[in-house]
Amino acid sequence: MDHRAFWDEELRAFPHGGRGAAVWVVRRSAQDPAAPLQLLKTWDCGNARRDGLAGKPPLGALLRAMADDREELIRRGRDTALWVEPLRQRGAVVGCLGIWFDAAEPWREGIFLWGQRLVPRLVPVLGLFEPQGPLPGESPGQPTLFPLPAVAPGRVAAANATVRPGGASGAKEALVVPLPRPATVPGIPGCVGVSAEMVRLGLRLANIARSDVNVLLHGESGTGKEIIAHALHVASDRQAGPFIAQNCAALPETLFESELFGHRAGAFTGAASEKKGLLAAASGGTFFLDEIGDMPLALQIKLLRVMQERQVRRIGDLKSVPVDLRFVSATHKDLTAEIRDGRFRLDLFYRLKVVAIVIPPLRHRPEDVAPLFAYFLKKNGRNIDKIRISEDALSALQRWRWPGNVRELENEAQRLSALYPDEAVIRLTHLSGEVRGADPHLVEATDLGTLRALDQAGELLERYLIRKAIAACNGRKAAAARSLGLSRQGLYKKIARYWMVDLIAGGAS
Repeated sequence: MDHRAFWDEELRAFPHGGRGAAVWVVRRSAQDPAAPLQLLKTWDCGNARRDGLAGKPPLGALLRAMADDREELIRRGRDTALWVEPLRQRGAVVGCLGIWFDAAEPWREGIFLWGQRLVPRLVPVLGLFEPQGPLPGESPGQPTLFPLPAVAPGRVAAANATVRPGGASGAKEALVVPLPRPATVPGIPGCVGVSAEMVRLGLRLANIARSDVNVLLHGESGTGKEIIAHALHVASDRQAGPFIAQNCAALPETLFESELFGHRAGAFTGAASEKKGLLAAASGGTFFLDEIGDMPLALQIKLLRVMQERQVRRIGDLKSVPVDLRFVSATHKDLTAEIRDGRFRLDLFYRLKVVAIVIPPLRHRPEDVAPLFAYFLKKNGRNIDKIRISEDALSALQRWRWPGNVRELENEAQRLSALYPDEAVIRLTHLSGEVRGADPHLVEATDLGTLRALDQAGELLERYLIRKAIAACNGRKAAAARSLGLSRQGLYKKIARYWMVDLIAGGAS
C-alpha cells in the first residue's frame, strides 16, 4: 500500500464535519537527535483549511514532544488546542504526530480517538511517505521546521488531495473527503453510529437486557426504536425465543383484540378458523409494542391483566393459557400528558416503564450522519470505497435537523442513488433542496434539552437567546442588546464569535 492509499483509508475514520482540524506528520531525516525534521504529511479541513493552517507546522510543540518523548495537549486560550504524540520505533523517537483543533470542537473526543488509533499504524509506514521538506529557503542544517515559505501552498494543496471534477488539484475547490466505513454501535446489532450518546446507550443495554424487566423506549419517529428493542431481545436470556413486534397504530380497533389475543372459530362473525394471538405466539420471547400510546383504552385494561396474571384468553375461550413474556414498548408521544388527558392508563404506564430509555434524535448526534449515510448508500448498491463527498455537502447533511431522523436520511441516500447512480463525488448540488438550505446557526428550543458539555450548552443557549431577542425587537440590535444586558458592541462581538453573519446584514442597528 502506498502512502496515499494509507492516508485515504485513515481519513475514512476521521470525524469529519466538525469545526475543523489540521494534521502534521514529521520525522527526523537521520537517527541523530540533531538531524533536521522532514515534513511527511499535512492535511486540514473546515476552519483550519480556511485559515491555511497546514502550512504552519507547530515548531516548538513538535520538537518538545520528541525531545521529552511525551504526549501533550496544549491549549492556546479559549480558541485553539494542539495535541502532539511522539512516534516511537524500537524504543527510539523517530517522528511526531500533531493535531490542531478548535478548543470548542464538539467532537474533540472523536479526534483524540482517531489520533490514538492512527499512531501505531503510522509508524510502520513512515518510510512510504515522500518528504515535503526542508523546502527552498530553509538551510540544510536547520534543526527544525518553520512556517512554510511562499512556494508551499501548491505543495500543501497537493498533500490535501483536493479534487476538482476533472481530477486536477486546486486550493479554492471545496475539500473532498472519503466516506467513513459504517461502524456498528457496540451492544446494538444493526445500529450504525459513532456518537458518544449511542455508545453509552449500547453499554446500558447489556445490563438492562439481562435483567428481564419491561422497558419503555421513547424517541421521535424514525430514530430506530425497533432496532433497540431487538437488541434488548438478542442480548437477553430470551434470545432463543421469538421476537414479535406489533405497531399499535397500524391496526383498526376492531381487529386489535383478535390480533393480540387470538380467537376460536365462530367466536364472532367472520372468525371462520381458529387464530393464535400474538401474545401467545411470543411466549418464551419478547413482545414489542410500537407506538403504545395509540393503543385503544379498552385494550389497555386487557393488556394490563395479561401483564399481571401472565395468562392470555382467546376470544370465545373459557380457559386462559399461561404465557412467559417480556414486554418492550415504544412511543413518540408524551405519555404523562396522555395520562393527564385520560387517554392512557397510569397503572399500565408504570407496568411498562420499569426501565425507560430515551433514544436521542439524529440532530443531537450529527457525527452519526456520515457513517449512516455511507451505510444507506452501500445498502442501495453503491461502492462506498469509490465515492467521496465534498466537505460542504457533508456539513449540510450534518446541520440539517432531520425531522424524520434516520428514516429521512435513508430516503436522502435512496434519492441520491436514484438520481446520480454513477457520481463518484457527492457535492452540495446533489442534495435535496431542504438539506442544502439548512441554516448552520439555527438553534431551536428542543436542542437545549439534550445533556451535553457545559461549554457547548452555554454556546447553544447564547445563540438561541440572541436570535429570540433580535426577533422580539423586530431586528433592532440596540434594543436586543439592552434586553440581553449587553452593550451593542458586546452583542456584535457575540454574533461574530458564533458566525451568525445573517444577523449582521438584516434589521436596524
